[in-house]
Amino acid sequence: MNTYKVLSIDAWRGPEGGWEWNQWFDSGTIDLPDLNTRKVLKAMREQGFLSTESAGRVEIDDDQYNLVVCKRSDHMPVFAIVYGENI
Repeated sequence: MNTYKVLSIDAWRGPEGGWEWNQWFDSGTIDLPDLNTRKVLKAMREQGFLSTESAGRVEIDDDQYNLVVCKRSDHMPVFAIVYGENI
């Protein structure tokens, strides 16, 4: 089991339609056996970062440093799991 930092993300729409991280805040840590997408989302629900209603409404984008949890509807980033700096 590995422990990772979780960030909540305040983002705004960029001029080209994508999202830019305006600010991010330390939201605690999460314990994960591995970085499998389904297991990550399940753990985030179990550990209180996401509600059970988020099922099917979020997806994960891997930017090669963070696993970014985004809203599926518009791809707005909500949380990031920082795997690039394992605690």
